[in-house]
Amino acid sequence: MTLAHAPSGPVRRRLAAVALLITALVTALVTIPAESAQPAAAQPDPDGIRLERVDTDPGLLDELRTELGTVDVADVLDSANRTARACTPSVTHRSASFCWNSGDDSVSYWMPQGITTTGDADASGLIDGREALLSSWYDKDSGRDMGVRISFVDMADRTTPDYRHVLLVEPRWDDGEASFGPVNAHAGGIVWYGDQLYVANTYNGLRVFDMDDLMQVSTGDSNAIGRQPDGSYHAHNYRYVLPQQAHYEPSAAGGVPRFRYSMVSLDRTTSPDSILVSEYGNPGTDTRMARYDMDEATHHIAADADGYARADWAYTVGIRGMQGAVSVDGTFHIHRSNGSSTRGDVFIWQPGDYATPHNGAVPIGPEDVSYWSQHGEIWSQSEYPGQRYVYASREADW
Repeated sequence: MTLAHAPSGPVRRRLAAVALLITALVTALVTIPAESAQPAAAQPDPDGIRLERVDTDPGLLDELRTELGTVDVADVLDSANRTARACTPSVTHRSASFCWNSGDDSVSYWMPQGITTTGDADASGLIDGREALLSSWYDKDSGRDMGVRISFVDMADRTTPDYRHVLLVEPRWDDGEASFGPVNAHAGGIVWYGDQLYVANTYNGLRVFDMDDLMQVSTGDSNAIGRQPDGSYHAHNYRYVLPQQAHYEPSAAGGVPRFRYSMVSLDRTTSPDSILVSEYGNPGTDTRMARYDMDEATHHIAADADGYARADWAYTVGIRGMQGAVSVDGTFHIHRSNGSSTRGDVFIWQPGDYATPHNGAVPIGPEDVSYWSQHGEIWSQSEYPGQRYVYASREADW
């Protein structure tokens, strides 16, 4: 078709040069190649990215249940002792948001990272008839080695929700008595699936916690953790603990470099449901994603007969500073951090094509992402003190 008033030859050449320059700049920033531009052999072999579930001593967990009893998610939500603040961060296609209370917003040694919701936990979007959001924080440098805590947020109010922190703990035997210590992990991503809470543990795979094992402990001592000489149990003055049920230990085979489990998200749009794990890297030339099928009956990662769970898909995406990634019906939403002074970016990508960048679309310091299907929303949060937002955007608008 001939266009009226088409530009002259020299003008066309200048426009073409500008277009090539723009393409080169975008390619330099977005290093996800089209599959047709990279041979299949260059992609990682998913069979070589493996996990093996190792369960905590059942007798140890039984002893803790006998000593402490268990509580429900609803009990934790009903005991919320903090209230979030209303805020409206600048987020492209924002649909909801809140901010932590002033103490949690400014604390320097707790750093928020992973995010998941009851939309991940159950296809109905509800647990105990409630909507809730969970956020993981790691102890960066408190001097007390508290490990990881999880915020249980009651989302009945999406603007100023109530919430309570729960400490993750690793069970252990101390002189023949059931006890526990801190969970030392970055917790860069979390997924709540059925009764299982998966927590990313970087080069150490994934940790798993049974949500039916929430336990109440004694309070009043901010330094004590585990079983005390008087037989009481403490957890740095946190009222509830969640003990580790299992650990998915990573390994690699077939010459595949070991995988860095920096973030994790759930995809209920695949059959069966699957979890997506992704790597952080700076520079991000070799950062990868991998996907594992889930066992929808046990809520475990599906394993082969030899006990290994093997990825069934893997891809070298090569995004610098990737902090969160989730897939919805084959479309990937990827958040990138640009440090502590520049707003974060969002990439929309389908394998086999180039990613579309949305520069500065989210606040400074974006972290993990999660898709809340019942609301059609992508949820995320930011990490830096004084700039901490929890926010959602409309997935269909990207």
